[in-house]
Amino acid sequence: MVPILIFFFKKDSLHWSVWPSVILCLTGGYLLTDFYDAIVRLGDALVILGALFWSTHIIFTGMIVKKYNLPLTIGAIQTFLVALFSFLIGLLHEEFVIENILNEIDSILYAGILSGGFAFVLQIYAQKNITPAPAAIIFSLEGVFATIAAWFLLSQILGINNLIGCAFILSGVLLSQLVPLIKKS
Repeated sequence: MVPILIFFFKKDSLHWSVWPSVILCLTGGYLLTDFYDAIVRLGDALVILGALFWSTHIIFTGMIVKKYNLPLTIGAIQTFLVALFSFLIGLLHEEFVIENILNEIDSILYAGILSGGFAFVLQIYAQKNITPAPAAIIFSLEGVFATIAAWFLLSQILGINNLIGCAFILSGVLLSQLVPLIKKS
């Protein structure tokens, strides 16, 4: 969605290699899902809505970090706001039991500090040096790493579609990164 949003709303020119990379990553993602039943449900619409918000997050993060060059500050503000809003929503919809929270404190801290805070600060820092469209394409490698981790850690069996999907996504990422470099030299 990032290249499409940039194309229509920012009117920025995108390198031609972005479009075949997007198609390769979409095809690869489809092959990774083992999607056989084409019934669209409410959850699917919510995922698409979430992807729209994630796309705008990538675009605005890229713009802000290039303008102000403060990745740690931006990451800290983002992490604080997410924690605050999550806490407020949790107060409305969740039951807080201190004993249960203390039982899961390791998981909570891991998700909050490493998976949330640290990973997003690294993303923001990396977006200083790359435009949003190739950044979004690189982020599609998350599915490849999740698939490899599931195979390695959980002993899940990968079908030929999964392997081809990983290859498509990797090809899309390499295409988006290497073709602009070849043209410069």
